[in-house]
Formats: sequence, C-alpha cells, structure tokens
Amino acid sequence: MSYPDPPIQAGENVATDVEQKTSEALKEDPKKKRLWRNVIDAVKLAWAASPKSFLAIAAFTIVAAVIPPIVVELGRRLVDLVASSREVSIDRSVLLWTVAGLGAAAAGQRVLNNLQSNRQTVFAERVGLHAQARYLEVVSHADAGYFDDPKWHDRVQRASRDVNFRPSNLTRSLISLVGSAVTVLGMFAVLLRVHYLLVGMALIAVLIPIPVQRGLVKKRYSFYFEQTPTEREMYYLRWVLTDSRMAKDLRAFLLEDCVLARHRKTALDRHERLSSLYRRANQMSVVVGLFSGAALALAYWFVASRGVAGEVTPGQVTAVMGALTSVTSQVSSIIASLIAIEEHATFLDDYFTFLELPRLIEAGDPKQSLPKELDDGIRFEGVHFSYPGVDQPALGGIDLHIKKGELVALVGENGAGKTSMVKLLLRFYDPTSGRITIGGVDLRNATPQDIRDRIGVLFQDAYGYVLSARENVTLGRVEKSASDEEIWDVLRRARADGIVKELKQGLDSNVGRFFEGGKDLSGGEWQRMALARLMFRDADIWILDEPTSSLDPEAEAGIFAELKENLRGRMGIVISHRFSTVRIADRIAVVEDGRITELGTHEELMKLGKRYAHLFELQAEAYR
Repeated sequence: MSYPDPPIQAGENVATDVEQKTSEALKEDPKKKRLWRNVIDAVKLAWAASPKSFLAIAAFTIVAAVIPPIVVELGRRLVDLVASSREVSIDRSVLLWTVAGLGAAAAGQRVLNNLQSNRQTVFAERVGLHAQARYLEVVSHADAGYFDDPKWHDRVQRASRDVNFRPSNLTRSLISLVGSAVTVLGMFAVLLRVHYLLVGMALIAVLIPIPVQRGLVKKRYSFYFEQTPTEREMYYLRWVLTDSRMAKDLRAFLLEDCVLARHRKTALDRHERLSSLYRRANQMSVVVGLFSGAALALAYWFVASRGVAGEVTPGQVTAVMGALTSVTSQVSSIIASLIAIEEHATFLDDYFTFLELPRLIEAGDPKQSLPKELDDGIRFEGVHFSYPGVDQPALGGIDLHIKKGELVALVGENGAGKTSMVKLLLRFYDPTSGRITIGGVDLRNATPQDIRDRIGVLFQDAYGYVLSARENVTLGRVEKSASDEEIWDVLRRARADGIVKELKQGLDSNVGRFFEGGKDLSGGEWQRMALARLMFRDADIWILDEPTSSLDPEAEAGIFAELKENLRGRMGIVISHRFSTVRIADRIAVVEDGRITELGTHEELMKLGKRYAHLFELQAEAYR
C-alpha cells in the first residue's frame, strides 16, 4: 500500500522573499507583522465561510451583553424596595414587576447563551473547513520546485498549525470583545451614579495583567516558530512508527525501540522547553494577581465605608458590588479577548502569508497554447539548468530533438541529469538558459497546465491511490468518461487486468488496506496500475522513469515488447538503467554530467564502443 512521503525532504533551498520577510519580521517584533491586517483577513475569512452564522452569533452576543447591567439595576431596585418596606408601605405590583424582570432577564440570558454556544460550535467547524480548504488549495497548486526545499516544509508546518480553530477563535474573540464592551459601558453607568473613583479603581485592577499576558504571547510565538523543525521531526518519527511500508524494515532490523526512544526524547525535550516558558509566566502572574486583588479590595473598602456612613443606599451598595464584580470580569474578558486577538493574529501571520505564496515560474500566456499536432516534436536547445541555491549545474548544455512518433531512451548514472530534463519538460522549473520547445512553442510562453495536459508520466516511485481499481485508472484523465470495457482494455494493455480480476468486486474493489475491504498490492502491481493510468490518459507525450523497476523479468519483457505498439505514434521518453529494455528505443541518449555525450541506436552506440557499449557489456556479463 502506498502513502505520501512524510513532510521531510532533502533537496535544494528555494529561497523566497516571503520566507526571508517572515524571519526578519520575527527578529524585529512579532507585533509588527501585519497584526491588524491579519485580524481583518480572519474576519473576512469567517464571513466568507458563513455570513448567516456570523451575523447570528454577533446578534446573540450583543443582546446578551445588554442584560447584565439591566439585572444589576433591577437588583438595586429590589433591595431598596425591600429596605424601604420596613419604614413605609410599598406598591407590591412594583415589587412583582421587578422580580418578573429579573426572572425574564435570567431566562433570556440563558437562552441566548445556549443559542450562541450551539451556533458557535457549528460555525467554528465551518470556518475551520473553509480555512483548511484555502490552505490546501495553495499547497495543491504550489510549484513543484517548492517540494525540494526543507524550508518549504517548515512553512507548510507553521501554516497548517492550528488553522482549523484560530480563524474562528479570533472571530469569536472579536465578537466577545464587542459584547463585553457593551456590558462594561452599562456597568460604568451604574458605578458613576455612586462615585467616579470606582471606575478608576476597577480599571486599575484589570489593566495590571496586560504586560505579562502580551509578553507571553510573544514568547509563545517565538517558541513555536523556532520549534518547527522539531515538530516536523516528531511527525516524521510518528510516520516511521505507524506506516505499513516501514513496519517490516523496523522489525527486521529491531529498530522499534530505537525510533520510539528518539521520538520520546524529542517530544520530552520540546515539552520541557514549553513548561519552562509557562513556569516563568506563572511566577509573574502571582505577583500581578496580588496587585490586582489589592486594587479591588480598595474599591470594596471605599463603597463599604460610604455605605456605613449612610451616603449610599443598601441597593446602591448591592449594585456597586455587582457592578464591580461584573466590570472586573468583563474588562478582564476584554483584555483576554484583545490578547487572544493579538495571539491568533500573530500565529495566523504564517497562514495568511502562506496564502500569498509567490510563483517560482512565470504563468505563461494562455493564448499561446501548444498546437494540436506536435509535428516539430520536442527540442532541447542549449539547455543549462541549476537548482536554486545550488552552485553545481544539473544540466550543462543539453541539445536533443525528439521527433514526432519517436521513442528515445535516456541512460546514465544517477545524478547525471535525466530526471532534471523531465522536470524541465513538465515545467516544474524553467531553464537557466537555453530553451525547450514542444511543437515549436517555447515552454516559457505556454502555461504549465497546457503543457502537462499533453504529457503522461510514470515515475519510478509512482504511488497508487487507495481508492477503487476503477478510480486508479480513470484518475489518469478525470474529465474523460469511459465504459467498463474501455477500462478493462487499458488494464489488459498494462498487464494489470489479472490483478483486478482477483479482487472481489472487480473494478469497484478498493486497493490498498487503508480502508476496510481493500486489498494491498505489491510494488510491481502498483506499478502496473500506474501504467494503466498513464495509458488511460492518452497523452501526446509519454514519459516513463524506470517504469518497470518493481516488475518481475517476464512482466517487464512483455510490457517493453508492447510499448511501441501502445505508443501508437506518440512521442516517448524512457529512463532506465536496464540496457536490455532500452534496446527497443528508436534512439538512445547517454547523459553524463548534465550533457548528452552519445546519441544513436543501440547498434550504432555499440559500434562506437564508448560509454554505452562499456555499460551494456558490464550488465550483459552478469548474465553470462
């Protein structure tokens, strides 16, 4: 069964302006990194996810925020009515309406809170799905060159971290901030009716913790930014321990405990650093809490002393106590919301800058499409290429013309430049100099989508899809409909029909054991399914990179014997280290150090007696 490789890759550095800007901004101050723009972008993202839910939650929050000041005022009125009833008779209808108002307010707040909570749960998931969809859209359309860069995988890790909940939490914090502000304004009105100093005391009590909380946000972001490679290593080690492809190797070499111990040590080291960060924050929180409590105690003493002196009524004392408690709670909530907004916006900077990922190659001109008939074939003209950040050139002047209907084999040692030629032909990269044309069109002037639509590729490490056998074939050309007979014909030509016939539900059977009812395939069987997918694509150009590396000799011989027939006049490129198989090619190109040093038929190259003949004789000797 096949899975995607874990997100740790070796390769060349693809230096991007975005990565450099992110690093520089972090060194200066995380607060300056597009904080408020991130807030606005998060709100826009939440709105786009579900405008109806956004408005409903905001309405529930604001209406619920008006209720606490009303409750405090009704409570003051109730206490004063009870106190005055000892001296004079009161209108009991007024008492009844006051009590009814308190009951209605309590019921309304409970209902609104429940409605808001339930709606928020569904809304948070919807926003998370929308944020995840945008992230996956960027990843899926990112230039292939990014995947050769370890720094890219660090960025992917940071962008995907917490993306499911931070946008919705930021929006919720923003709405909560508005609701708390409405409540506080009402409570301030209650306090001002008693004495203006009470407002100042309440503010002092709740403003003291702000510097500590903001400092923690900055340290947390720095911690997670610096720990990105460690998190990726932990993810990789988990993959090694759980992936079916690694299970046999781990057990055969008795490596389970070794890998497990490394994962445990890495995880515990990271946890200890995080714990140390929070221990220091907790120490500061104790000191700040003492000062905040002292400010509140002073406010309580102030109102109590005035109550004893008879300067305020019992109802006012009760109202002030309730208002102080509510203000303390609500202003703390406001500060918490502001801190949360800053925290979420800071962490989301990685996400939003990731959404602005620049292109590594120019888009090309959609109007200059490849011609329907590729009569001029494929041309490499003085092609030089170096991977970004690497001094050693991968290609040092490739000249090659592949004619229409011709099958050309590329042979040479690993690292000679064969795969680099394929990457350029698929326009994963553009040449450093020189040009590549298909049908007479310079690939720089064509869009990558147009180019790849005309090419079918079978990579050496081709992965199967853990889906049905039918989908493993038809994913070769998703827009193309096909009958069962057509699919079986493709499977037969790829010598994969026997594989599917053994499955219980035929074409509709799952392959791979990731899902229940599926059957795993061997490496050679996966490769034959991939070949069927290539054939179903019916592209004008076929590229086969070690297409039979996992096949048994009989299957390999059969597939190569029928390859030219299956090409049916298309252009083909075969990369192989097996010289017995490349003999069927019309011409063979020997690639050495990024150059083509020999080019001709098998017979011509054998007569030449150079590198190809030497390598062929070496392989042939092993079978004598």
